Amino acid sequence: MIKKFLLFLMTLSMINGAAFAKTKFSHVKKALKEDKYGRAIPEQFHFLNARHAVNPVSVSDFSIVGEKSIRFELNDGECGYEPKWSDCENDRERTELYYKRYPSKAERWYQFYIFLPKDYNSVAPSKMSLIQWKRHKPSKVLVMFQHMHAGLTFNRNGDTFRDSYVLLKKNEELLGNWTQIIFNTNWHPDPDKGFMKVWIDGQLKIDFKGISNHPSKGKEQSLRYGLYNSSMSRYKNIFETKKMPQRIIFFDGVRSEKKCEKLFNKSECQKLESQSVEKYEVYSYRKNDKKFNPNHILEVSKSFLK
Repeated sequence: MIKKFLLFLMTLSMINGAAFAKTKFSHVKKALKEDKYGRAIPEQFHFLNARHAVNPVSVSDFSIVGEKSIRFELNDGECGYEPKWSDCENDRERTELYYKRYPSKAERWYQFYIFLPKDYNSVAPSKMSLIQWKRHKPSKVLVMFQHMHAGLTFNRNGDTFRDSYVLLKKNEELLGNWTQIIFNTNWHPDPDKGFMKVWIDGQLKIDFKGISNHPSKGKEQSLRYGLYNSSMSRYKNIFETKKMPQRIIFFDGVRSEKKCEKLFNKSECQKLESQSVEKYEVYSYRKNDKKFNPNHILEVSKSFLK
């Protein structure tokens, strides 16, 4: 009985973070490398991660690929700053990993596994980016995978495209389960050459063909992922609070290559690339929604994305 109780406490501490001390970037990179990250080589902790954060990024034994995953934790007041920008003064908090820039017009395949705990503290209607790519000179968002009232969404961001949120996985299926995300694009500005595809748990959800980067201001882009919470005042105002709740997510099996066959075997790639999708479920985001409204989900043809 005592052994079972101790095992329970160890599991609880793993999820809640009580057993973690501050982790060095080299330890995080080593855990990611063990999953054969390929071209997804992390460069550093994001420079806007709060210096005073309690346990922002750590290595966890809770895993679906290999033996380790990467755990991100964000607590109230954990905002960072640098000489030209302050998250603290701009209604934001984050804990992210930052990746090197690479040239546009080059095809890339990405895989992520994410796990949001069953009791994850949603901060909708504020915005929570889990994965994002930004173009540079100037620094603007390309796409985001976000958590919202509706669940996991794919956002072709308004910084570069017409803003839209396609629902990928509803909260009742998302929370408490590992979710595989596969993303394939070439960041091409030519409408006849650009494309974006997203598979969730092996099922095609996005099949977009068209402009996939800014025509003149997107020659390089970079990846960052973790927890990036913006417009926090929307949550505070709606729920009449001055504090943000603790936010936790796990990432595992993060990999990237130029070709599908470098990530998966030939039969898996054929299965992925043989799929089609004709309809999207688009979430109509409202910044003053206190809870999810099913009437804000619209079924549209895939030509909706532009």
